[in-house]
Amino acid sequence: MDEHLDEHELMELLADEEDKLAQLRELVDSACEEIMGGRLDRQEATVLAQRVRRQAQEIIPDMMDKFDLIYQSRFERLISQYVDTRKDGTAG
Repeated sequence: MDEHLDEHELMELLADEEDKLAQLRELVDSACEEIMGGRLDRQEATVLAQRVRRQAQEIIPDMMDKFDLIYQSRFERLISQYVDTRKDGTAG
């Protein structure tokens, strides 16, 4: 592969990466909103987070270590904070 990219090729690569990141942001934001809505039980919210991770792996397969670092704890915190634990039988 040619290591020297012309300006047009570089712009295409950057635009492609930006599209991927925008797609990922939309996916994560949507899942976070759904979790914060409080209508999911813990199992449903966990499955949603796992589904988002699988979809992210298709979008950014070479960046999953960063995805896990950034979003795993975010999903765990949101599930802990917003999920009604009474729905899954762990409280109340």
